[in-house]
Amino acid sequence: MMKPPKNLRHIPYIGYFSIFRTVITGESFWDRTYRVIVPFVDTLKTNGIYLEYGRHGWELFVCNSDDIRRVFLDQDLFPKFSIREGLQDTLFMKFINGENMILAHTEAWKSQRKVISPAFRRSMPTKVFGNCMQEMFEAMDQMGPTIDVSNLMRKYTLDVIGKAGFGFDFNAIRDPNSEWVKTYEGISKAMEDPLFFIFPILDKDLLWMFPKRIQAHKEMERFLKMLDGVILNKREALEKEKLENKEENEKDLLTLMIESENRGEGNLSNSELKSNLCAFFIAGHDSTASALSYAIHYLAKYPKIQEKAREEVIRILGDEPVDVIPTIAETKQMTYIHQVMKETLRINNPVPLVVPRVAAKDTELSGLFIPKGTFINPALYTVHHREKYWNNSEEFDPDRFSPGNEENGENWLPFGYGARQCIGINFSLSEQRVLLSMLLRKFTWTTPANSIHKDQVVPQGLVVIGIHKLDINFKKRY
Repeated sequence: MMKPPKNLRHIPYIGYFSIFRTVITGESFWDRTYRVIVPFVDTLKTNGIYLEYGRHGWELFVCNSDDIRRVFLDQDLFPKFSIREGLQDTLFMKFINGENMILAHTEAWKSQRKVISPAFRRSMPTKVFGNCMQEMFEAMDQMGPTIDVSNLMRKYTLDVIGKAGFGFDFNAIRDPNSEWVKTYEGISKAMEDPLFFIFPILDKDLLWMFPKRIQAHKEMERFLKMLDGVILNKREALEKEKLENKEENEKDLLTLMIESENRGEGNLSNSELKSNLCAFFIAGHDSTASALSYAIHYLAKYPKIQEKAREEVIRILGDEPVDVIPTIAETKQMTYIHQVMKETLRINNPVPLVVPRVAAKDTELSGLFIPKGTFINPALYTVHHREKYWNNSEEFDPDRFSPGNEENGENWLPFGYGARQCIGINFSLSEQRVLLSMLLRKFTWTTPANSIHKDQVVPQGLVVIGIHKLDINFKKRY
């Protein structure tokens, strides 16, 4: 444990006690990256490749974009690690278990992609996004000028994922204490409990010792049964053609997946549909909520950038004192807002680590021998903060992504890369453009003088890293 095995000792490593200190002190992932990882990586002569002790023993971290792209592209040489190992029957695996686009391997993944990819291509429900925004505006009217944006964004994205994902209204914005909102928030919080995340044995063999955890497992089972019912009802409605006639891009993803099946584009069992709906929650709820919170934070911190973004929105949507839901075509014209979003995801990617890969046989990366069975982590967050790739990497600068800018390409990797890049990338970016554009037309906003985030963002979370209680002062424009 103190040193890597002999077949890996030719690779630089960070000692075990470094990560142990982080766990004991509660240091955030980002703070540790700034304090330890980036300075260490910049001294290496191994093109940003190093070892560190992790949950699976000594793991390889890759901090250069060339090797990261190679790892993502070659699925045969670098297949995804099966995260089920050692985690079966934990709360997290009960939620994400089964074959889905996150966990499935090779042939199973290809088979599912035939059904799910067309659904995501057809789904761009800007009206759903916009209607949820109008509900959010009504809620904001009741909250006063200072609002906890972190909490509000989680409510907004929960309503969006419910309606756009499977036609279910959580009603989180209007009734944050409703049954299914409280249920999902409870199990979501429980899944990221540090004690059970770091020591999964407590969530399985020793579960009997934790009555509150037992209750969380019961709530998880109840939530999953609700999804079973939604899927059965959706199939029945489609068979009987009882669904409301909607534009193709406004249909929910579950409907589109079942319609893909009916056209003979593939087949997904009810269990696989449920597993993928849960995967959409993991990939599209807290991560999008966090990305939006960060964007709102930076627009508050840099008023000139906020005003430039607002000018673009007004040029496209006009400045009449009424809510305007942008069309798909209009969102695609919002180039500066897109730059703001890309810079936000570069500097504060809510999901800084991805599922590890495993070397299927002996190979090399940047001339370094990598033995078969080595765990490989594409370190996306570190790449996003290296001066090698980004001038003044800690400065928030949307113009680095302006059209034609040399930094506007291969080193930006928040959604992964290659065939297994996040399948919901365009869905998420469209949702963010709608929210930010409508918010910019309706409000101006600033950071309170006493904000805990005034100098530096205070993060929270383990798997998805969000902002801890982001209070923002809003002022209506109309």
